Amino acid sequence: MEWGIGMKFKPVAPACDVSIGKCPPGSIALYCRHFEFSSLRHPFSIFVLNVLEYYRVSFAQIHPQGLARVLHFEVLCRASGYDPTILSFRRFFPIGQEWCLVYIRDNSG
Repeated sequence: MEWGIGMKFKPVAPACDVSIGKCPPGSIALYCRHFEFSSLRHPFSIFVLNVLEYYRVSFAQIHPQGLARVLHFEVLCRASGYDPTILSFRRFFPIGQEWCLVYIRDNSG
């Protein structure tokens, strides 16, 4: 039961020649790096799922560093006594125009 994913979910490692984009119907594709680098755990928080839904991306489409920023934002909000929202997340982390990048807003200009 690594990373909180129980056997009832039937986790399967794909063959070496199978792309993460070729996920079977009814399944989701996840990179190990999301769990190792970003500290993602199952069950996924509603906030993380809301962020993915809002930006219309899947776990396979977000870099572990970007996911780490989403998770850290959620932790900091909760530690400060606030519920994280998409609106507050967007205030601190705008999304890049050409690529879906999560970066810190520069307010110096």
